Amino acid sequence: MMIMKKYLPRYMDKELEESLEYIGAVLITGPKWCGKTTTSKQHCKSLIE
Repeated sequence: MMIMKKYLPRYMDKELEESLEYIGAVLITGPKWCGKTTTSKQHCKSLIE
């Protein structure tokens, strides 16, 4: 059984929300294991895995 951890809000959440209000897509870059995918999943309207 997989245990899902609770999402921890990140600094970029507010900036990402503001950007998505007027731009349809954003590019999130950073090192491995810094939360790019997890943060993106919190703000997306659709997802293909």
